[in-house]
Amino acid sequence: MVQGDRQTPPELVARARKAQELRGTMTTVSLPAELFVDPAWDMMIELMIAEGEFRPLCVKDLIVLSGESAASAMRRIVRLEEAGLLVRTPDRADHRRVHVTLTLKGHGAMAAMLERLFDSGSGPGGPAAPLSFRPGGLR
Repeated sequence: MVQGDRQTPPELVARARKAQELRGTMTTVSLPAELFVDPAWDMMIELMIAEGEFRPLCVKDLIVLSGESAASAMRRIVRLEEAGLLVRTPDRADHRRVHVTLTLKGHGAMAAMLERLFDSGSGPGGPAAPLSFRPGGLR
């Protein structure tokens, strides 16, 4: 589902799929799955892909995707919504269902993150250049 007239370019959807694939790979290479889980990131990636495919996602879809309990997943969804990154909208045809979409802020943040994550550094088709990482302060 697309909010407004926004469209997600195919190359951005491809980057989101690649990021999702890389996340799945982390747990297959001797890294403890329970230590390398980030349901919020997984939700945002899936929302970006779904937007590019014009495929609606519901709260239930994100709960299942997260791998967390329904209560924990809902807390994450609420926090992402409070941060202005996604919006929940009741389904007009079935009020038991609630659709979830990225906001303009959420879409922009994900687009910027995916651009940085897969920055080629040397133009189209060039090798990926490592980017510096500076962790934020502890909360």
